[in-house]
Amino acid sequence: MTRAVHGFNVQLEKLAELTLVLLVGAILAYTEPSALSWWFIPLFLVVLRPLAVTAGMIGGSSSLYQLAMISWFGIRGVGSVFYLMYAIRQGITSALAKQLTTITLITIVASIVVHGDAVRPLMKR
Repeated sequence: MTRAVHGFNVQLEKLAELTLVLLVGAILAYTEPSALSWWFIPLFLVVLRPLAVTAGMIGGSSSLYQLAMISWFGIRGVGSVFYLMYAIRQGITSALAKQLTTITLITIVASIVVHGDAVRPLMKR
């Protein structure tokens, strides 16, 4: 029974992930990227997230290789959407909400593409 429930949960997770990626893609059509979006993406993926993960794992028992993998792949984009929705619910201006939504969605898409290409070679290594 445990295996059956686990198998169902895995399939449900994959379906939910597919649904969210399709929704992000559909919403992306309504965004208005600016210069800020394009310089933020590499800064976030290559510098900010790895630094934040490394700082958060100082003193942990992870090897340098594990730390590098966790720093590169980071948290999933769904977490970013939760944080975005929290900021919007706190009453930020409409213009700022639109700008943050654009940056968040473009960063998620870039992460899906870049990390999707990198995952197999890095995991084989």
